[in-house]
Amino acid sequence: MAALCAGLLFGTGNVQAQKKTLGQEAFDGWRQIAAPRISDDGRWTVYGLNPARGDGQTVVYDASNGTTDTLRRASDARLFGPAGAPWVAAKVGPTFAQRRREKIAKTPKDRRRPDTLLLVSLLSDERVVVPRLKEFQVADREGSGVVAYLYEVVPATDTSTAVKKAPKSKKFNRLVLWNTAAGGDSTVVDSVENFALSRNGKLLLYTRKGDSLRSVWACADGQRTELYRASAGRTGTLAVDEAGRQGAYLVTPDTTATGARYELYYFTAKKPQPQRIAAQGAANGFTVSEFGKPEFSREGGWLTFGMNVPPRVVPKDTLPEDEKSAFDLWSYTDTLLMTQQLANVKRLKERSYRAAYDTRTGKWVLLEDKELASVAFAGNDDAPYALGTDVRPYEWASTWESPGTKDLYAVDVRTGGRRLLAKGVRAQASISPDGRYVAWYDAPAAEWKAAATEAGKGGEVSLSRAIPYPMSVPDFDMPDYPSAEGMAGWTADGRAVIYDRFDLWLADPSGRRAPECLTRGAGRRDSVRFRYVRLDPQERTIDLSRPALLSAFDRSSRDGGYYRLPAGGGEPEKLVMDGHKYTFVAKAKEADVLLWQRENFREYRDLWRSGLSFADLQKVSDANPQAARYEWGSVRRVAWEDMNGVPAEGLLYLPEDYDSTRRYPVIVYFYETHTDDIHKHVHPQPSWSIVIPAVCTSQDYVVFMPDIRYRTGYPGQSCYDAVVSGARMLIDRGIADPRRIGLQGQSWGGYQIAYLVTRTNMFRCASPGAPVSNMTSASGGIRWGSGMPRMFQYEHGQSRIGGSLWERPIEYIENSPLFFANKVRTPMLMRHDDADEAVPWYQGIEYFLALRRHGVPVWMVNYNGQPHNLKRYADRLDWDRRMMQFFDHYLKDAPAPRWMREGIPATDKGIDPKLDY
Repeated sequence: MAALCAGLLFGTGNVQAQKKTLGQEAFDGWRQIAAPRISDDGRWTVYGLNPARGDGQTVVYDASNGTTDTLRRASDARLFGPAGAPWVAAKVGPTFAQRRREKIAKTPKDRRRPDTLLLVSLLSDERVVVPRLKEFQVADREGSGVVAYLYEVVPATDTSTAVKKAPKSKKFNRLVLWNTAAGGDSTVVDSVENFALSRNGKLLLYTRKGDSLRSVWACADGQRTELYRASAGRTGTLAVDEAGRQGAYLVTPDTTATGARYELYYFTAKKPQPQRIAAQGAANGFTVSEFGKPEFSREGGWLTFGMNVPPRVVPKDTLPEDEKSAFDLWSYTDTLLMTQQLANVKRLKERSYRAAYDTRTGKWVLLEDKELASVAFAGNDDAPYALGTDVRPYEWASTWESPGTKDLYAVDVRTGGRRLLAKGVRAQASISPDGRYVAWYDAPAAEWKAAATEAGKGGEVSLSRAIPYPMSVPDFDMPDYPSAEGMAGWTADGRAVIYDRFDLWLADPSGRRAPECLTRGAGRRDSVRFRYVRLDPQERTIDLSRPALLSAFDRSSRDGGYYRLPAGGGEPEKLVMDGHKYTFVAKAKEADVLLWQRENFREYRDLWRSGLSFADLQKVSDANPQAARYEWGSVRRVAWEDMNGVPAEGLLYLPEDYDSTRRYPVIVYFYETHTDDIHKHVHPQPSWSIVIPAVCTSQDYVVFMPDIRYRTGYPGQSCYDAVVSGARMLIDRGIADPRRIGLQGQSWGGYQIAYLVTRTNMFRCASPGAPVSNMTSASGGIRWGSGMPRMFQYEHGQSRIGGSLWERPIEYIENSPLFFANKVRTPMLMRHDDADEAVPWYQGIEYFLALRRHGVPVWMVNYNGQPHNLKRYADRLDWDRRMMQFFDHYLKDAPAPRWMREGIPATDKGIDPKLDY
């Protein structure tokens, strides 16, 4: 510990006077990598590169020569075509300036500049441009060189004088099936509404709409077949399987806006003679639902679709608005609170229950209903059972109990029969790909359990009781059962791979074989957390006959990296382990090439490529070369003892030219724990809620992030013990100026700040966002985004009271800053937005009014219509500036801007922001 602390007393290097300070002028151009993809042969990498404001681009990197090609304003890029001759399909939008002018002019959406489709051959650089794009889909399996796209055709206007009254030409949508192997268009169809393309490009399904005609067509092997035709009605969702062997579609003869009854048709590509699978009155009074999207399983053995009671036909409204009442009835008999119903009313109205059609036998069965509303298929088509979950018995109590409790059922996919496996499961559950077993974590018992899906094949079995280490998350400090460390998946022979804190274990759900540590205890021995990495996105089972890639996190140093697990298990082999956080890895399908990202405080998460051993590194991207021109800083772990003599730790961010002989202004930011994120990179950007460490250190602040360990019933005191002791440590070590320490936090962090300033005046200023100020009212409030009541998070979750208001009234009061607002002397800048979906914004109002009454210098910003964390870029810029002006005034003695001195009256709203001095 002494060595760790001593490192803080030394500077971080020579001053580089030429470097600039990070500020808002840098934010717009800072770029982010999006949707990286690697070609099947590993040669090409395609990724998006987008600034915060401005025109983005798609970048194509060729590893054979290290060159890049930039597709300006291109996004949503997809690779397709043969491994040796791939193409890129991407959408090209108007310029940022053009879009901005359209917004200023309030141009209607249907008159704005449309997108364009760009097709590029990566070998020859051949390019195809398609204007007025509506939609495109690529076939990305089996090396298919097929893309289907829909674009709008605007017929030319006849301006000749010979035609006095020419009929107005109508726009229409044209569908093109474009094949690189055929050298271009292979199918062209006009008046198309929507379409679906199989992932190997062998089957195209589409609907057409004429003046008085609706039709559904299939195109396979160059042959087009009309499957359906009607003079009235509507067509619904289309579905094709991955192999292009079969398809399905929804249609209805009804023309009414509501109450339409749909029918489902199925066909095969070889014999495109559609057969009706299900129609109205098919089962239990159910009818096919237009909202239950038909989908084929991966191998095509099952077609699932939705059913529900026939939609209610609402009679025509004959009353004027002033003669109708409008109300909500809250009833104690409702299992879901009215606010939850209203927040999910569209989903509830469109609720459908899954049925499954067996394409091999021609039979179908209803799997879900009101009693069992969720059924998950196993991975293999021949699996005889699926996993059903029933939350109904626990919905009523979920107001105050932890949500998500459920009963588990084995569901026979051949008959729809169901059998109860476990009751009151509070954590995750999984069915093996072969459908023979279900595994779940029993949180109260703190062990993994399993059961056979078929009756008579064995009862409940403990997967982890014989493992001598806990399977739950350590240091869990909420008043509930700890969650599980997790499950990696299943092996082909039906065994489960589960985690303890460090290692991987192979567990037999039949109970015949003892658990085996696949990593041989190396993780626990070296304090390294191993986790399985799925390199093949199509993988269903873990193949232990081959080596596997493991992510690694050193619990001592917080370094990250990767190890290789030998075939069959064994001592993992270190591949790379260093001072980075590794966040993404993908493997080329047909080559031993990896594409991955890493990051740390100073280093952005650029793309790299390497072999399977992480050797022969090639840097693929350089997203933000301008970063080298700015002062950044450094980050260290720091340790001390809290008020109770308990070891504590946190992160300390220091300016780039840190001078150990100076005392610095300090911003203390906290939420819960932060030290595991020492290598996290947060790029310069306007704040969505909180301070950005690199921006603060560049502006000569020290940022301190202490870890907080909580005691049930005393969340406020727990925060006080950690934060105040940590701040005193910074003062004692000569780092912090004791008169220039401020606080900043959002949500849970905002609450803790609101509490802290009632207990101490040591902080010069504080800026809490979305704070709970009164737990007695907040616990009975609503999370307006989901409609859920907030009681559960006080009794079992983050707020950590550990009981109801009637069981622990003193704890609710003692942890509520509002009741002690008369003790506050710290100037406060609050933010609470009126569309906050998580913390009711009246909590901020209560605290503001109390502080104002007691003469505390307090400001509260409400960004109209904004949620818990700011989304609107203009609001983020504004908040970022006001927050830093606030800190600069109190911690650096900068002048107070006019909004702090004068306020902003409602009459000046939107006219004078008063950001000047």
